[in-house]
Amino acid sequence: MRFIPILLGSALAVMASAAAQDDMTNGPSQAFAHVDVVPDANAIRPSSKDAPVLEAITTRYSVRAPNGVVLDAIPDFHFHAPNGNAIVLRRELIATNGAFAQTQIANATINIPPAGQKGGAVVSGGWRCGTGIYYVTMRAFILDADGNRSNSLTYTIHCNGG
Repeated sequence: MRFIPILLGSALAVMASAAAQDDMTNGPSQAFAHVDVVPDANAIRPSSKDAPVLEAITTRYSVRAPNGVVLDAIPDFHFHAPNGNAIVLRRELIATNGAFAQTQIANATINIPPAGQKGGAVVSGGWRCGTGIYYVTMRAFILDADGNRSNSLTYTIHCNGG
């Protein structure tokens, strides 16, 4: 299986490094993915009243990326940043029954103009399941240029029934 995080922000697509675990082509994926936003007793609270706010995670499925790769799930992270200076979406690996490590979970640089961030914006991720049966649970939060940290939301990507 091949895990390829894709980070999309403001029409900018950034391909993160791939961790090959077996041979997979860039052709259409036959995988099934499902994403759940899950309660998290250890959720992070915003660091200040001026911190960005991560509002929701929605998901698109079976989307062809600009490079032609079909992504099984694209979590869309909806947020607003009162100061308009959010710079990165961080994702921390919380749990998995697959062969993943935190080093395989990429951050997403936020390249959205300040006015867009203040009014509400979306930064997107991407996941290709491959043929394995597994789940990955991650906690997402946003950092701004002033060092403020948003609240966190936790979500699980289930691949092929995992």
